[in-house]
Amino acid sequence: MRFADVLRGEAAKAWTLRSLRWTILVTVVASLAFCLVDAGPVTGLSTPETAGVYAMANFSFFAAIAGVLIASSEYGGGQLTTTALAVPRRGRTLAAKLLLSAIIATAQGLILAVFIATIQQFPLGEQSVYATGTAGALLGSLVLAVCSWTAIGILSTSIAVIIRSQTIAPASMIVLTFGGTPLMMALPIFQYLPTNAGVLMYIDRANQTSDWLNPPDITVPAAGVTLTAWCIAAVVAATGVLRRRDIGARQASTE
Repeated sequence: MRFADVLRGEAAKAWTLRSLRWTILVTVVASLAFCLVDAGPVTGLSTPETAGVYAMANFSFFAAIAGVLIASSEYGGGQLTTTALAVPRRGRTLAAKLLLSAIIATAQGLILAVFIATIQQFPLGEQSVYATGTAGALLGSLVLAVCSWTAIGILSTSIAVIIRSQTIAPASMIVLTFGGTPLMMALPIFQYLPTNAGVLMYIDRANQTSDWLNPPDITVPAAGVTLTAWCIAAVVAATGVLRRRDIGARQASTE
């Protein structure tokens, strides 16, 4: 079976998941609602170049949930055994799931990024990044934020394959997403957690972390490398676990 056929099959299975469809829909609705409510004159720690960008960190758990659902949906009812029988090359199945997860997470991130780049900026008028010619700073941050969402999706799918739990896997990623920042504020070592490294790729550190007791000192390139390393390690681990896991395929027979 060609990889394109495997990918098409994984996409068809994903489309049948009501929970995944709801996650994507809620991502769109929540992103739009936030930007509509939050749009207005910049105040506090925000600047026109960073207006709304922190929402990319706050809402990144949507990418984690979608990534977990793509893998965890087959744990019940023997679907994983059926998949293994249809596609004996398990590495190809995992690759298709990871690619699908990356596509969905990227789409989720792009939706919020587009809302931030438009809805958040329009009320600023002459102060907007488009009027002042500083759009590059905002768009650059949003591009890195979308890349971070893509990595979170891949990481979440890999963790779901490793843990093989429909509750522990999403709970772990949500805790990392929400609990990472307090940990990072307490001890600098936690800036190397994958979700924290992803946030440090695009957050405005000068205004939003400078007053911390232990402000992060990891550079943007180093944060990107850290997040990439976590993803590679998770994918390698997931590949090894899936190839060696007894999921009943060897015990099945056809007549």
